[in-house]
Amino acid sequence: MTKDMKHIRVSAGFYPNWWHKNYGISYGKQYYYDPDYRIEVAMKQQKLLHERFGDLGLGNPDPQPNPFVDYGMALVPELFGCVTTFFDDALPWAIPANMSAETINNLVVPDVLNTHPMTEIIRQMDYLEKKYGRVTGNINTCGIQNLALKLRGDELYMDFYENPAMAHKVLNLCLETIIPLANYVRSRTGTLASSVTPMAPPEMYITPNCTTAQISNESYEEFILPYEMKLANALQPFGIHHCGSVDNVIEGYSKIKNMQFIEVGPLSDLRRVRELMPTVFMNARICPVRMLKCTAEEIEKDVKRLIDTGGPYELLSIDAVGLDYGTPDENIRTMINTAKSYSAAKIAEGK
Repeated sequence: MTKDMKHIRVSAGFYPNWWHKNYGISYGKQYYYDPDYRIEVAMKQQKLLHERFGDLGLGNPDPQPNPFVDYGMALVPELFGCVTTFFDDALPWAIPANMSAETINNLVVPDVLNTHPMTEIIRQMDYLEKKYGRVTGNINTCGIQNLALKLRGDELYMDFYENPAMAHKVLNLCLETIIPLANYVRSRTGTLASSVTPMAPPEMYITPNCTTAQISNESYEEFILPYEMKLANALQPFGIHHCGSVDNVIEGYSKIKNMQFIEVGPLSDLRRVRELMPTVFMNARICPVRMLKCTAEEIEKDVKRLIDTGGPYELLSIDAVGLDYGTPDENIRTMINTAKSYSAAKIAEGK
């Protein structure tokens, strides 16, 4: 444990409907296509957060322009022809293409840097570098299984059992698209993590596994693990973001030996994660539904449980993301203040 560590790191993030319904901020197409608008919105958000939660360390009373790019998780599916829908109060959504076996067999890795919408992102990068002398931010590369589902649809799960060769064809296409995209973005911005999680080191590649909770460890190890091992070898430093409980695939994840970070969703068995990954940094997430619906007392218990089971504290952080409109401010304050005070007490006790 570092001598100057006072408490574990803790943070909170808000879903677009929180911003839209509370402050009228829109996440429509303009947000992703107009970099000046996006920078203006980000500065406004920092001021608003400071006014509302400055005592918790959130926001900034005097934010400076941050010339960043963003496109949600929709960019990579759109490279393959998926249609993206934009919303004022939600993240952009790439509609699954549900490609046939024949279409998949004829599919090739796209020319990433010369295909829309990456051409639009590169245009914005050039514009921001010219205006500010730098560009930050990055692109959420969707993740191997997430992207495969956008291309093949739920038929991918049938392929696991009935047509393994088709599943591997799709998954390999995803791998060969993600690696050059991630390498290019990091070469321009120096970062890869922030589009997935603010809790990882910004230069780290974090693969988002939002759908891996839907499969067994057996399926994960047979179909997804080989490609994530290749991702981990190609894109170091490497970490995983996992939505929901990680328990179904944690044994498979533990076989990625050069993984340095894991973000696990609510209801995960943190003791089991720590047993299998004793040296991997873990960010434990608080369920946004519980943040919305539970009492402050229940949130306090949730936070204490994570701290009691997720140590050592130098390898643990906690956050709550996707906080919806209507989430009580009291719950946010309780979550952050409890994480700080309870972990500080444990650290002071040397536990």
